[in-house]
Amino acid sequence: MSHGVLAGGVVALLAAGNVWYLPAYIDLRAGQDRPRSRRPAAAAVLTGWGTVPLTLFLLLLPVAPGLAVLPAVAGATAVVCLAVQSRLLRAQEQREEEACWSTLFPVRAEQRRSGPGELSPRADDGPRSR
Repeated sequence: MSHGVLAGGVVALLAAGNVWYLPAYIDLRAGQDRPRSRRPAAAAVLTGWGTVPLTLFLLLLPVAPGLAVLPAVAGATAVVCLAVQSRLLRAQEQREEEACWSTLFPVRAEQRRSGPGELSPRADDGPRSR
């Protein structure tokens, strides 16, 4: 395969990837307007999409393949670390949100904790017949 065909494929791949990296870029630019967990997730997306062209560019150059693999490994490691951080932050945000809602609606929080089969259903919870 010629380098021109490979370069065209890289350009097509990166052009198609804008559905992932453009919203991630917007999330990062929004800063405090987005939840804390979305920023590391957006950084993971941008890191991954930034790693791909760098690795493919190094593969197109006459360098050792081992040298081209180093940015790919570093990028994949960074993506995994940022994704894990985002998941942990999201879990923390969900716990905080559940705590806030449980102070407003303590009965619903108790029903969620006990499970659906342990409390008797109230008459006004079921479907209404007309």
